[in-house]
Parts: sequence; structure tokens; C-alpha cells
Amino acid sequence: MKILFFSPYFHPYTSGVTTYPLKVLTHLAKNNDVTVLTFLYEHELSNQVTHNKLTIIRMPFLFKISKGFISPQSIFYFLNKINKSDLVILNQPNFEGLFLAIIAKILNKKIISIFHCQVFLSKNIINNIISFFLNLSMKIQLKLSNKIVTYTEDYFDSFDELKQFRNKTISTLPPIDKLKSDNNYLSKLKKIKKNNIWIGYSGRIASEKGLEYLIEAIHNIVIPAPDETRGQAPAGIRIVFAGPYGKDVADENNYYQKIKELLARDKIKHSFFGNLTSKQLGSFYKMIDVLVLSSVNQTEAFGMVQAEAMIAGTPVIASNLPGVRMPIKLTKMGIIVESKNTKQIKQAILEILSNRNKFSNNELIKNAKNIFDIKKVYKFYENLINNEI
Repeated sequence: MKILFFSPYFHPYTSGVTTYPLKVLTHLAKNNDVTVLTFLYEHELSNQVTHNKLTIIRMPFLFKISKGFISPQSIFYFLNKINKSDLVILNQPNFEGLFLAIIAKILNKKIISIFHCQVFLSKNIINNIISFFLNLSMKIQLKLSNKIVTYTEDYFDSFDELKQFRNKTISTLPPIDKLKSDNNYLSKLKKIKKNNIWIGYSGRIASEKGLEYLIEAIHNIVIPAPDETRGQAPAGIRIVFAGPYGKDVADENNYYQKIKELLARDKIKHSFFGNLTSKQLGSFYKMIDVLVLSSVNQTEAFGMVQAEAMIAGTPVIASNLPGVRMPIKLTKMGIIVESKNTKQIKQAILEILSNRNKFSNNELIKNAKNIFDIKKVYKFYENLINNEI
């Protein structure tokens, strides 16, 4: 089968919206011919590469508006590739795939949309205009799609304007790898950590992640001493970040600078480890005491890092947002807190640190591995594409 996939950003750009389809497409490419159309978001990247048997074509563009691409040239790429394809898969949200969806529909090609999330930008006139056209384009693409795949019903059903598409929407949990550990990196982290407490974060440093609320929760926190009822100074607490930051995250460098300023202002010990390999990330999860995902809006739809951490045996704190709360609801391996509520984040950290076995034990970890079995996701997509053609 010849599959044409479109996403404005793709490998090596790192986010849940790109990591998810990379895993699924890599699996499908074992028995199918998969072409990826994306944009040349960094000029030092090659125009065309083969990665994991995927043919990745990076299209040029005239200019960007926010994270979106204005690219009349893309229409020629769409026209060239669509005729050679049996199935079109669109990565949502996007604005730029509208013309591909229209062309595919005219040529009677089957369309599947992978709906990751709705985008919420900060409120100002320009962003309001961007949001309007982005969401309009996405809704038209969803309308033209034969099937829509979403992570959870909990997230999709939280949007009244999307209920019109409910009859063609199906859900599957995202593909979660059971990460192996890099022993050398693990030893390195152990030497750095010593006996300190590590509050972990994994993912892009981006505004929707609400890291300022995690920082505020950590500020002046008092961790109970092991053999005493009184508290002790929080000198042994460090926030550790795994994932891209600054200029490596499109349009989020200002937010990263803000986070750095807050960390410095509150004199909170911290480390930015940057992008890690899968094995290094596996070691990272093993070393942290708790993972915190303090997301603030529904741009975050699930938080795959939660599931990765749970499989590694690490408990999680996550915001009570549709979709984001589901990993903890499914596994019981953590505590759900209200978004932006620093008091609840602080209390949850203290509760998990004082009673870790309640949130992470062999039975819970085994259950999490079964819930997030990646083979189930691959089978889901195999059945989906075979039924759609």
C-alpha cells in the first residue's frame, strides 16, 4: 500500500505530535510504501532523506506565521504525490494540509486524520486570527476525513464543536515504548544525584506545559526528614528537565528564558539535560523520584511521557485536564491536581515522596505495561488502514 502522510513538523523535530506518527509510520513501513511530506523548518536539514524506511520530503516555504508555514509551493508537492498514493494520513492540528485534503477528496482518496490536540494560543489580536484560521482549516480537514483517530474519548468529547464528527471517530492510546536503560548514563546520573530528591519533567520547554507552577510549588517546599517529624531545608531538591529547550523549540525561546529567570529568582537547583536518546530517557525515568506534568491548557491532550515514566516504575503528578488525567486514572500510578494549583502540586509531591509504594509497586507497573502495550496500537493501525482501502 502506498501511504502519503502530511505533518507540518516531523523528525527530527521532537514533540508528542511528531514522535507518535514516527513510531506508527515506522511500523507500517515494514509492509507498506510510506512517504512523509513536511516542511524544511530548519535550513540545515536535507530536502529529502530516508529514515526508518520512510521517505521524508521537506517542502520549502515563503515565510512562517507563528508555528505555521505559508507555502504555495506545497500544492505542487501535494499534486505530485497524491496520484501515487492509496491512502492519505493527516497529522492534526495543521493549517497547511487543507489543500491536500481537498485534492485527496476530489480524487476520491481515503483520508485518515490523527487528531492530537486543539491549539490554544495566548490571547491577542494576531493570535486570535491565527487560531481562527487554524481551527477552521482543521475542522474542514476533519469533515473531509473518512476516519478520525484520537487518543481518548475523554479529550475529544470535551470539545462541543467536534461532536459533529463523533460517528467517524475511533480511539486508541498513543504508542508508548518500554524504554531500556543506558547503564553508563544511569551511573552518570547516580553520581550527579547522590542522595538528593529529583523532581522530573520530560518534554519540550513550552508555554502550555505550565512549568512556572511547578517552580512555584517547589519554592519553599519542606521535605520531611526520614527519621524525624519536623522538616528539613529543601537543599536536596532539584528539578531536572529532559527534552529540547530554547531555540530548539519553535517559538518557545522566550518562555524558556522566563523559566530560567524564575529558577534563578527562587534559587531552585535545576539541570537541563536536553534531548536524550531513548535509552538515556529510560535511565532518566529510573532516577527521578516523581514526574510532574503541570500542563495548563488543552493543547496538551495526553502526555505520553507519563506512560513512559509509569512503565519505568516512576509515579506521576498531572493536571486535571481532559486526556491528560487519563494515564493516572487508568493506572492509579500518581495524583491528579487542578491545573495551575501550586498548593495541590506541592501536596502531591509530598504525598508521593512519603508513600511511594502506594503509587509504584510491581502490580501497578505490570498493569501499566499491559495498558500501554505498543503492540496493541500497531495492530489497531494495521486493521485501520486495511479496512479503509
